[in-house]
Amino acid sequence: MNRNCLILVILFFTSIPSLLSAQGFTHKAEMVRMDSTWDKNNNPEIARIIGEYKPEMDRLMQEVIGFSEFEMSSGRPESLLSNFAADALLDEARNLTGKGDVDLALTNFGGLRATIPAGDIKRYHIFATFPFENSLVILDMPGKSVREMFESFASRRGEAFSHTVKMVARDKVLTSLLINGEPVDDNKIYRLATIDFLLDGGDSMRMLKDAVATEYTGVVLRDIMISYIEKQTKAGKKIATYITNRAVIE
Repeated sequence: MNRNCLILVILFFTSIPSLLSAQGFTHKAEMVRMDSTWDKNNNPEIARIIGEYKPEMDRLMQEVIGFSEFEMSSGRPESLLSNFAADALLDEARNLTGKGDVDLALTNFGGLRATIPAGDIKRYHIFATFPFENSLVILDMPGKSVREMFESFASRRGEAFSHTVKMVARDKVLTSLLINGEPVDDNKIYRLATIDFLLDGGDSMRMLKDAVATEYTGVVLRDIMISYIEKQTKAGKKIATYITNRAVIE
């Protein structure tokens, strides 16, 4: 099986829950221990299928796509992983528009599910960290709605946003908000890169519904991260992200 077909197989199985939901089906999740109990009475045909695809899948997941200077983990109000994710999202969104006119990027801490280690970055690390089928959307947002969104962030100790934003909050109240070094103008339209999960109301992001224009790119967040890392690697660069105090919450 070639690489593209294998990726399609992976994406098919990871998207089954959302496909079922769209058809009106319901499902329930529960913790299942993955121990030797499951080694008994395996279905021979299923075992054969797994055995056929596993070597190539293992090879693909273990492929090194970049190198990280630091271990990147997630945590509020700001972290190496959240900064990396938001900045990579901004960079790739600007490349996709071809205009460089995206003002800020936003994703959510809840979507960052693993730590990227220092050293070699394998494809597996990106699949583990960004396991959901969230896709990039680019929104034209009124400044007033952007301000309201960050007021919400102030009350819950921040969210993952790009280096083009500087937010200061005290006692859960937003006291300062700069975008591209300028105070937010309630009457201005800002271009915001984010994911469709948040646009659909995930993590109570109701302000995103105020967008006056929406561009659905169909590009999955995980693929954006892989593309960004591969471009940096091709340019001879290591992945290095820092705490920039873009989110100051007292």
